[in-house]
Amino acid sequence: MKYAQPFAAALCLLLAACNGGEKQTAAPTPSEQPSAASRPSENTQAAVSEASAAQAPAEVEVPAHLKAGKDIYDKRCKACHGIDGKGSNAALPPLAQADYFAGDKMQLVASVTRGIRGKITVNGKEYDGIMPSFPMKDEEVAAVATYVLNSFGNGGGEISTEEVAAYRKAK
Repeated sequence: MKYAQPFAAALCLLLAACNGGEKQTAAPTPSEQPSAASRPSENTQAAVSEASAAQAPAEVEVPAHLKAGKDIYDKRCKACHGIDGKGSNAALPPLAQADYFAGDKMQLVASVTRGIRGKITVNGKEYDGIMPSFPMKDEEVAAVATYVLNSFGNGGGEISTEEVAAYRKAK
């Protein structure tokens, strides 16, 4: 019994912490029940959930032939170029509606396989950063490049594994 009181105190502290530090009391009677408007923790949680849902872009269904490319993009590209392909600062250019590779889809392959160092101009804006090359198989480069060409408002197109292999062989 000498440990019962400290155990009970620790349990009360743990329960209080789990309940947001709210004081544990007997359940209020119906007349004492606070209205939904007067329960800030519930309203705050609902508001945060609604705001998060409003800010999070809707998940767009990706056609089956682009799924592998999207998976690669999500793992290797999204951190810098964003979920929407718009880039994030003066060193990280957009892929969305990017004129940088619109006229030459192999420029996209070059960027992925060789990386980029130094100044480039995308959509009329100059960017000066470093993009590392990514050690990927030809089919992975083709998949992610095809995904980018067909996403973010870009004009579409396809890059085959054979085109990536030929590019690497020529360089």
